[in-house]
Amino acid sequence: MTKAGCTAAVALLGVLLCGAGRIHAADPASDFKRGQNAYAAGDYAQAAKVWRPLAEQGDAQAQYGMGLLAKRGLGEPRDPAAAAEWWRKAASQGHTTAQFNLGVLYEGGEGVRKSDDEAFRWYRLAAERGDPDAQFNLGLLYAAGRGTKRDLAAAAGWYRKAAEQGDAAAQYTLGLAYAAGMGIAEDRAAATAWLRKSAAQGFQPARDALAKLEPERKERKR
Repeated sequence: MTKAGCTAAVALLGVLLCGAGRIHAADPASDFKRGQNAYAAGDYAQAAKVWRPLAEQGDAQAQYGMGLLAKRGLGEPRDPAAAAEWWRKAASQGHTTAQFNLGVLYEGGEGVRKSDDEAFRWYRLAAERGDPDAQFNLGLLYAAGRGTKRDLAAAAGWYRKAAEQGDAAAQYTLGLAYAAGMGIAEDRAAATAWLRKSAAQGFQPARDALAKLEPERKERKR
């Protein structure tokens, strides 16, 4: 299970985090805001017109925005390779969402040559900056031994970091790790607690797991 399918939603949320860019000395924040407003209004061509010069001058937020437009084909033809290049520029400047999205592109081989090593690299950078989606995906790579040596304890540690931030999929996966004792000491009470947190957010796999786990716990108590 991976969140590559959720990338578009994550990226759309990420664009709301954009801040000031620079196109001239007068008021760069206002310039960037005009592009952000155009994006929100669905005028993607105008957003690109405003963001492109900012991005070309090195503004990480504008580079991220240009990557989003290219990835989703908004205001211009869909171009995952161009998205990767824009996100790489932003990611290299420490833009967390760009780092995560670049990891997703490398994991899926979209717009770039598929590489678990590169996916691991970019997920880790974003995870260390506190991004819960990156933390969860990094945990999955550790668990599968993709892009790194298999390490179930490290996987569980990253699941926990994402779970503690309220990530439902991470809470579910951490619950399963506790139930099976995978990378962490088996603890059915902890497993149930994390699965309940996930289920409370409407995550159906967690509800299904609880339906199996809770009767099993009752059987053990008899």
